[in-house]
Amino acid sequence: MNLKEQQYVCTLAKYGNITKAAASLYISQPALSIYINNLEKNLGTPLFERAGKQFILTYAGERYVEKAWAMLRLEQEFDEELKEITGNYSGRIRIGVQIRRAPWLLPPVIAAYEREFPKVEVILEEGTMDFLEYKNQHFELDLLLCNAHEADPSMVSYPLLREELLIAVPRYHPINEKAVYVPGSPHRYLDLENLQGETLILQQPVQSIRKDADRLLAEKGVTPGKIREIRSIETAMQMVAEGLGIGFNREGYAYHMKYSKGVNYYGISGCKTSMDLLLTHRRSMPIAGYMQRMIDMLLERGRNFYHYNLY
Repeated sequence: MNLKEQQYVCTLAKYGNITKAAASLYISQPALSIYINNLEKNLGTPLFERAGKQFILTYAGERYVEKAWAMLRLEQEFDEELKEITGNYSGRIRIGVQIRRAPWLLPPVIAAYEREFPKVEVILEEGTMDFLEYKNQHFELDLLLCNAHEADPSMVSYPLLREELLIAVPRYHPINEKAVYVPGSPHRYLDLENLQGETLILQQPVQSIRKDADRLLAEKGVTPGKIREIRSIETAMQMVAEGLGIGFNREGYAYHMKYSKGVNYYGISGCKTSMDLLLTHRRSMPIAGYMQRMIDMLLERGRNFYHYNLY
């Protein structure tokens, strides 16, 4: 900010004398006098009444000085904040994340981060990917967590973690007997064809997990006997636990869900269902030190996320 005009007028009002004011501002008396005269001409009204060597504020001058001092105080506040920002002591980070991912992924990171950077404001924006993409396109997010196939290729992307889409089956459903072990995998696996004619509990068509499930079912030519549409993945999995149907869940979600009656999770045989969750940001966005630290902490969280068992 450059509030030279306000500084000159307020200093002259403070001293009431052009010589003292000029000395305080480290400029010549004629230079200050010319500056004030030109300013008054531009404003169309005098700010000072000249009484010999004394400069006394007019009413317009009083109003000007009141506003000018407020501007100078704001400038000082901003300069102090800027020092903290450029010194990486304060700032703001807006993180966009899908509603279901936020509870299990972000709170531990934010807690640790705010102990290290107590003056950095961390704002979470939760919503569907459509909502988050809109916010991101309008420069209302700094960091966005999204699935790899939903990522904007123009963004800078960091792989956060890799997860599979899993089949969720009631604990005592006969389909459990068809699951097979795969050496080296944390999951047993089922063929999608086993879901032919079954009641499926799926999310709404606009949700990414539903889009993935529909794509896989179509690829294998599987037609459900009945579809129950439930927006909440948590509710859907509780319905699976109650034996009301078979569903799909992402590995990261499944790891943190608890059920009174139990759900068995299986990988999907013969299909590419693994997917990277990415941490992204705009390529043009300046990365302050405090922002880089948040990126590093989120990536560390992703690397140490899974500690199996889902069964």
